[in-house]
Amino acid sequence: MNAPHGSLTRDPTAALLPPCFFAIAVAAFALALVAAPFLLDQVAAFFYQPRVLALTHVLTLGWVSMTIQGVLYRYVPGLTKRPIPHPRLAVLQGATFALGAAGLVAGFWVHRWGPVVWSAGLLVASAALLCANLWPMLLASPRRGVAEVGLLISTTFLVVAAALGMLLAVDKNWPVLRGNVLTNLAAHAHLAALGWVGATIVALSFRFLPAFLLPTVDLTPVAKRLVVALAVAVAVLATLLLLQHDVAWAAGAALATLVLVYVVLLLRVVASRRMPMDWTAWHAVTSAGWVAVAAIVGVALAVVGGDDTLGARLAAAYGIAGIVGWMSNLIVGISYKLFPGFVAAARAQRGRPAVPLAVLAVPAVIQPIVFLSFNTGVVALVLGLLAERSLPVQVGGTVLAGAGVLYALATGRTLLFTVRDPRGDRNPLSVLP
Repeated sequence: MNAPHGSLTRDPTAALLPPCFFAIAVAAFALALVAAPFLLDQVAAFFYQPRVLALTHVLTLGWVSMTIQGVLYRYVPGLTKRPIPHPRLAVLQGATFALGAAGLVAGFWVHRWGPVVWSAGLLVASAALLCANLWPMLLASPRRGVAEVGLLISTTFLVVAAALGMLLAVDKNWPVLRGNVLTNLAAHAHLAALGWVGATIVALSFRFLPAFLLPTVDLTPVAKRLVVALAVAVAVLATLLLLQHDVAWAAGAALATLVLVYVVLLLRVVASRRMPMDWTAWHAVTSAGWVAVAAIVGVALAVVGGDDTLGARLAAAYGIAGIVGWMSNLIVGISYKLFPGFVAAARAQRGRPAVPLAVLAVPAVIQPIVFLSFNTGVVALVLGLLAERSLPVQVGGTVLAGAGVLYALATGRTLLFTVRDPRGDRNPLSVLP
């Protein structure tokens, strides 16, 4: 993606935002995958445990959400041809999100609900600040394409999911929510996973992948309708779960159907490509397979329920297939294209010498190793959980940890070039002004 021109490129603070978000995200990704093998027994036993919640939020907040926000702070100005309205506010937003996520994880880890409540409140404020920066650009855009509509929807869901998450924490000491803990938790999870992350992925998949693959079909009009339908289905499902309504399963089935429609559309884009398959494309195709698996397991979970041994294992497999298999696969693949370009743009905006993208990119020899080890680990984990076999679960977790560390080292090298030249001399302006 080319850097925007004119006034969009003059603010050095805005230039550093995406690499800073990405650096935090990659560190969180590696931390989560390295810690996972030590918690897999708890994951398999029952997902609703403090340290399992901590691990989950390192991935969903620290890795997935921080990466998405980093992308949006560069993509939305380029999409709308408008600068970020308040770059300094964006720095505050990023800092509060990182601090809120860290506090939330720490609170879960030590099982103290007071810090969790305050940290969740920070995340709500941070989500609102993100909307304050992005919505003026999106609403002022003359177009109402899949990206503009999808991002308005997804950021709204981020605020709602964060607010419900805070209420779930408050409810531990001061009851404010009616209903069952597990159904309330499921509502929060679906608002975040499919409302925030899912709507963003659907919206941006049909902008980024066509740019990388040059397909012969244009599916953006269909994708726009899909993201609206997905938003409606998520809102209905979350409402029914909060009300403990008996027909929540029907909304879940409808949501699973829409997810499968997304898979079909994405595969059509890949199949009509005019560019050769690279590791970004392979990660995208594999992510489509994993979200299909997650949808099927999710339907089974809705039928069985999550409060017995089988339900607990289905819930664990559902979360791993969705967060690690789907979201993380897609982010890893897209990062191979986006991170070097974002780093090159940040260097240009800060007056650093130009560096060829081939130098900034993750070395080609590393990408297939990450792909194979990452997905081998996810397969072993999911199958081991479903079959109640501890050996493949532990092996899968260990292999996945190795893939995460390798990916973090390779992309960390790319991101380091934001403030260093390839020869290694430091940039004296490497701190935020």
